[in-house]
Amino acid sequence: MARLQNLEFGGVNLPLGNPFETDPGAPQQTMPMRFSELTDTGRKRAGNQDRVLSDPALGLWVVADGMGGHAGGAEASRIACQALHEAVRHDMPLADGFEVAHSAVRSAQHDQPALQGMGSTLVAMREQRDGFLIAWVGDSRVYRYNAQDSGIECLSRDQNVAGQLVADGQITVEQARNHPQRHVLTDCIGQRGRLPTIESRAFEWHPGDRLLLCSDGLHGELSDDEIGQWLGAIRSPQDATQKLLNRALEAGGRDNISLIIIDAPGPPPG
Repeated sequence: MARLQNLEFGGVNLPLGNPFETDPGAPQQTMPMRFSELTDTGRKRAGNQDRVLSDPALGLWVVADGMGGHAGGAEASRIACQALHEAVRHDMPLADGFEVAHSAVRSAQHDQPALQGMGSTLVAMREQRDGFLIAWVGDSRVYRYNAQDSGIECLSRDQNVAGQLVADGQITVEQARNHPQRHVLTDCIGQRGRLPTIESRAFEWHPGDRLLLCSDGLHGELSDDEIGQWLGAIRSPQDATQKLLNRALEAGGRDNISLIIIDAPGPPPG
């Protein structure tokens, strides 16, 4: 693994230590709370290149999907989560934290030439006073389900060739699900040549809101309608994450599968 030195960004020296994160491998889960996380290797992959991170005290939740061979992908997602976590802990805005994550992966590429091709998607949610901020690079997603109107909405936009074609009005969302270039990213953490496009949006919490952060190992196996069905049918975040993971495995489990569910603060709707 690449050895990480402290990273300086914007005049702040960031010690890249060990954040509270879930290591890949066998499914793992947090203590029962208003959130739950799981990551699983799936049925086809030899190892897990995904990474999930939860820091409820900081109000930060992150999913990363690494690429570039098993060793490179796992390292890229680990570095990206770790660097973002440290940046937010030092009160950096979420988008600036994504730049820190990108710089950290690029630095590791420089130190380890064998890992030149590694990169990662990155999607994060940062809770704020009465709402939350999301940011993303790549095709890991954020969904919002609301129990009061039983609707599911994808809050992020896929940064891949198929997603760009949808944005340009050339294909539909349904056509994008089976497009041959749906796995070809237009931006990722660690890319060469330019900074990735870091997209972000801010929202207010509404009663009954439930957020889902996930890698394409989940949303590539299940339709948005089915994801919404289980987010609405199962009240416990722990049971809902397990159900969605099981359904993705039953649908094929062709990739690593990672997800985090976070419920809006306050009592659940009656």
